[in-house]
Amino acid sequence: MNKKTNKMVKMALLLAMALVINYLESLVPLPIPMPGVRLGLANCLGLVVLCLYSEKDYVIFNVLKVVLVALLRTGFGSSFFIGLSGTLLATIFTLLTYKFSKASIYGLSVVGAVFHALGQVLMVMLLYSNVYMINYLVVLEVTSVISGLLTAFVASVTLLKLPKKMVENSRS
Repeated sequence: MNKKTNKMVKMALLLAMALVINYLESLVPLPIPMPGVRLGLANCLGLVVLCLYSEKDYVIFNVLKVVLVALLRTGFGSSFFIGLSGTLLATIFTLLTYKFSKASIYGLSVVGAVFHALGQVLMVMLLYSNVYMINYLVVLEVTSVISGLLTAFVASVTLLKLPKKMVENSRS
């Protein structure tokens, strides 16, 4: 198998795992009485893609994940636009942090989680003409920091457990 095909297969497997994690996470509600709060563990695979491949691959991975979740589960209604806005803002700011700082995987994950919540709240405010939704942002940002740290932990353990050959060959 050539390098390009090998990379495509690995990316497809990571994307499939992210979709499964996303689905499983939707089945298990958190014991927190706050709507919209999720761990976002599927995002750990996006971080793995960023660490192993390129910034472009990271963008493609994140957008494909949102589109495929919409195709398979939620449809292309308001939840799609809310998820997409969060993902796009998180991806942009994670990449800016990645490019212009020496942030660890924990820093990158927290930045992504915080901007994901901001993007979602901004889209809800736009879709529902509800400026008061901004008040809920404080709750979401606090929980985003916690979930960002947990996601980074899972991503770092995942990177450590990957076969050395896969990590060595990923950027070439």
